[in-house]
Amino acid sequence: MDQGAKCCLAWLNPEKDFLPTGGYEVAHDTGRWWDAMLRYEAASGVRIPTQAEAAMMANLRRLTDNPAALLASGKCNPHNLRETLLTYAALVRYRKSAWADAQGRKLVRTMAELLEPDGQMDYERLAQLIGQPLTTDKLMMLHYPQGQWFNAVGSTGRALEGLVVFHAATGDAEALKLAGRLAEIHLRNSIDPSGQIRPELLAADCISHTHSYCGTLRGLLLYGLATGDRRFIDAIANTYRKGLWGHAISYSGWTPHDQGKTRFANKEGEPIGEHASCGDIAQLALWLALRDGQTDLLDDVERLVRARLLPSQISDPARPRNDGAWGVYGHPFGKASILDVFAAVVHSLADIHENIVTTAPDGTLSVNLHFDIETPAISIRSQRAKEATLEIKLKEARALRIRVPGWATKSSVHLTVDGKDLPLTWDGSYLLVAKGTGQIIQLRHDLPEKQTTEEMPVSHRQFHLSWRGDEVITCDPPVPIYPAQAR
Repeated sequence: MDQGAKCCLAWLNPEKDFLPTGGYEVAHDTGRWWDAMLRYEAASGVRIPTQAEAAMMANLRRLTDNPAALLASGKCNPHNLRETLLTYAALVRYRKSAWADAQGRKLVRTMAELLEPDGQMDYERLAQLIGQPLTTDKLMMLHYPQGQWFNAVGSTGRALEGLVVFHAATGDAEALKLAGRLAEIHLRNSIDPSGQIRPELLAADCISHTHSYCGTLRGLLLYGLATGDRRFIDAIANTYRKGLWGHAISYSGWTPHDQGKTRFANKEGEPIGEHASCGDIAQLALWLALRDGQTDLLDDVERLVRARLLPSQISDPARPRNDGAWGVYGHPFGKASILDVFAAVVHSLADIHENIVTTAPDGTLSVNLHFDIETPAISIRSQRAKEATLEIKLKEARALRIRVPGWATKSSVHLTVDGKDLPLTWDGSYLLVAKGTGQIIQLRHDLPEKQTTEEMPVSHRQFHLSWRGDEVITCDPPVPIYPAQAR
């Protein structure tokens, strides 16, 4: 996460007013930059450098200086509705910005006015309003005859998340009202009751995008959690468990850029991959686990981080715009660097980091994920060797809950407090340690080994993965992100 944030700073171009140039689109990437860096700052305590923040605030004001308050840099791109709203929400939440609050409300009302009776948005009017030509990318602005099924995950679907997050930051009732309208539309159009991905979205002639689809799922889930409407929570949980795996993501975390029509292929004809959707799906699992009690999904969160996101991050100190990045990659187990993708991964990792440990209203600490962290109340260090060791140091007398991974052999689980064995008291997948029992807690468990095979959808190329716990220790044939031989 630290390296990803450092790479975000390295992408600011001093020859172009410190704009994030060279990526997908300056306006889009400006929104991604703000959202990632403010979330990172909140999670890590590391402030954005003053000069970078001042330059990017000037850029943001310039790029949103239009009647819709939409991020735009030479063209009207409805893809950026989400990024603009997330930026305003982050500035309100972390900087108490009255300007961002007013700008966000302006964009919300513009969106509401341009939403047609059938749920599609009038993209042409949006372009006229901001005075810039509409993007020619059909992924972003396909318009369908009224009354027909339509795919809008690339515009209003992904924007749903931004609306819910903006409402949470500002209390703007109109944002939640518009989110409700869009949520109903996308529950009908983007979700299949079976839990499978809608066949229309997977059709060979459908121009769609896995990250936008995942963004739509994120927005629908957040709306359901914000309102308590089980229809949305259950629909996304059903889609997560039945539809995503094998289509939108592999067990080890490969996520194709394209959904439906393959617009960008590698040399074998497979859709190229991108890491942002892997982070999206890890966050869906995190929210379902911690906000809806489906804690078995925390195993997915840890696996996707350990088996895909961490080994896929570039380490290249000689090239700052690569060092710490993720991106859009050709090899199914490859690496790459592009700002909108790695900023999205930083966004996801910041959320995951902040939920390694959570605090209940009574002060009980829950250790949800086995990653290192240091807080005023607790210090956690995770080590993996022949077995897994989680060392926890309590800085305050607190009751403690410690999750044990679902794949760990129950008979291997061993708990000590201040060097003395402690009998195991289970609460589901969590072990309980009473307040005042001790200060240094050590959890040990085995790392079972297994093998899986992943087959690519077009070439049918197979990759045989050997696992130890939730980490890949080798792959046959060798691939860029894993060691060639078992450790």
